[in-house]
Amino acid sequence: MTSLRWVKKYHYLKILIILLILYWIYRTSNLEFKNTVHILQQNQIYVKNNMITPWNACLEPYKFVIIVTSYVGHVELRSAHRRSMPIDYLRARNVTRFFLLARIPKTERFITQEAIVDESNTFGDILQGSFYENYRNLTYKNLMGLQYASSECNGASYILKVDDDTVFNFELTHNFLSKLPDNSQNPFMLGYMLNNTSPIRLNQNKWYVTYEEYPLQKYPSYLSGWYYITNPKTAAMICDEAPYHPYFWIDDILITGILTEYLNIRIQQLPRDYWLEHYELLECCLRDMVKRKIKCNYVVGPNGGRHNLIVEFNDAYISCTNCAPRSITQKLNETCVMFRDRTIFSDGKAEVHHIKL
Repeated sequence: MTSLRWVKKYHYLKILIILLILYWIYRTSNLEFKNTVHILQQNQIYVKNNMITPWNACLEPYKFVIIVTSYVGHVELRSAHRRSMPIDYLRARNVTRFFLLARIPKTERFITQEAIVDESNTFGDILQGSFYENYRNLTYKNLMGLQYASSECNGASYILKVDDDTVFNFELTHNFLSKLPDNSQNPFMLGYMLNNTSPIRLNQNKWYVTYEEYPLQKYPSYLSGWYYITNPKTAAMICDEAPYHPYFWIDDILITGILTEYLNIRIQQLPRDYWLEHYELLECCLRDMVKRKIKCNYVVGPNGGRHNLIVEFNDAYISCTNCAPRSITQKLNETCVMFRDRTIFSDGKAEVHHIKL
């Protein structure tokens, strides 16, 4: 009798364990489902409830689309882009452009939503998301632009993504894109590639990344968000996949690194002589065109806080019709020396000296 009782208890215990396992499986799978739904709902913020959409951006099947990430208060920078590359000038080259903005943060005192609406009514090139302006929302802004360009301008061959404080030579960019083979039906992403970079783990740093946000020691190879080129098909693939991944707030790493690696999209490096990494070199290249009639064939660089630099740079290149190519013996980084007399009030004035070799 005792042995029979133990057998019954054993079977009851076995059944209880099986029930607990089944309950655990149900709970965990249901939790995973809820987490997936939460991620989808959270990450779809970039395509829902846009406050303003461009009315003047994709009226025709343009060949190239330029999307410019811009802080909502950067009115002067957007003005500089428009003066450097006016709408009619772009259309004549089968190009369109719109600016990516977000909702005005509560701390912003120098811009109003009414002013943004007026800007949109005037130029028709504003795409404003319903999420707030914040560097941790840049991924939403970038995805919003890619999603809109790939769905509304899907007849384009290429999408060029730039930041509003990036200076780029439009003529050289256009020539470069025009000579590329047709990649419209193939996954394609081209830019300044960064390899073997690591997350910043110092919590005092603005770009501090926790292990919960990114647990690995190295980021995958990715492209700088300054300036990269893709096509509508690739942009659509990325935007379709993004909602299924945990949100990561460093936009270029998620979009051009994590997602491209997951989708098996091979990112490509732009030519080595395409970039000027320092503002001072861009200033020297500009002054060489103006004062020494030496052609500047670099395409991209930072504006160093000079809002009008993109206008001056593109105007100088167009006017530099009789400029000579730069000599091999006069490399820009060896002939350009810039000194700044910094004070507590300003950065001072820049002075450029050319070294004769």
